[in-house]
Amino acid sequence: MALTPAPICAQSTIGERVSIEFAGAINTTSQAVDDPFLFLDLTATARITDSLDVVVRPWVRRLVGGDWSKEMYQLQIRYQPTTAIPLRIDAGIIASPLGLVTLEMRPDRNPVIGNPSYYFSPLPSFDGRFDRVQIMSGGYPLGAIASGSGNRWDARAGVTDGTPARNRKMMSTDRPPARAQFIAGGGVTPLEGLRFGTGFARGIYREPSLATATAPARPERLAAIFSLEGEYSIRHTRLAGEWIRDRFETNTTPAVARAFLFEAVQTLTPRVYAASRTTRTSTPVFAAGARTRRSGTTTEATLGYRVSPDITLKGGYQGSRTYITDAWTHAAAASVVVFKRWW
Repeated sequence: MALTPAPICAQSTIGERVSIEFAGAINTTSQAVDDPFLFLDLTATARITDSLDVVVRPWVRRLVGGDWSKEMYQLQIRYQPTTAIPLRIDAGIIASPLGLVTLEMRPDRNPVIGNPSYYFSPLPSFDGRFDRVQIMSGGYPLGAIASGSGNRWDARAGVTDGTPARNRKMMSTDRPPARAQFIAGGGVTPLEGLRFGTGFARGIYREPSLATATAPARPERLAAIFSLEGEYSIRHTRLAGEWIRDRFETNTTPAVARAFLFEAVQTLTPRVYAASRTTRTSTPVFAAGARTRRSGTTTEATLGYRVSPDITLKGGYQGSRTYITDAWTHAAAASVVVFKRWW
């Protein structure tokens, strides 16, 4: 055996081309201690060439009440030339190019316990029809986006198959039909740690309908989404916020919904941090043959403790007020987050 030549590597060659990350969480509140949320999120990235990567990210969630949902958050190719050209192209099921905290949906990257309410909660009907649109979708669309960046700027533009105001749920058989959307955005970084950005999307959100014996034909309707965002990090503090305006065409006057989010994270020690997030949504609601404007608010405060690089414990407060009632609901919340990376 000692005389038999054999190559010896300090590390596996798999790790040079493939990485796998798993993030999972169990969340529960004082309102339903024995009925938790469960999140399972797996991301695998394979480097095909020095310029081409493939990203696969399946995601599974257990809702309160026991229902399960699954989604393919990413199934994409990422091309970035090795030349000095600051260009990247993402195509397939991609990360949403709009929305400040889209990339914080993974439990290990989310500083609080819950996700922003308006990324998942549908807006009420604003003209007698319920389209299941949201202020901003927490899902990932099918599309192609070209992006570039410099030392002080970043920009992106492309096409997706659905409005950012609705999740198409690519693994669901009853998802809305594909409709091309134009999306663009960009930002500036005037100094280290500070960035301002904006985004815009426009396209069909409501399908046209043919004439029937009881109703005339209706044309397609468009939605326009505009967002402003900002982030500032200094030492052990991070502040972030976004403001969103959605304009939905209807059979009468357009319906305009607005929302904002503010988030703050303070690192107290290498293992302990404090975080808070507030969201507020204002939307027209159709009731009794007329529109009225209602608002919904959520607020959350969390204290996190990093037991190890793989395990984080979170605990805190969650409060919310819906479109339907002015009364607030209050709850204590707790979460166990597990993160593991291979290669």
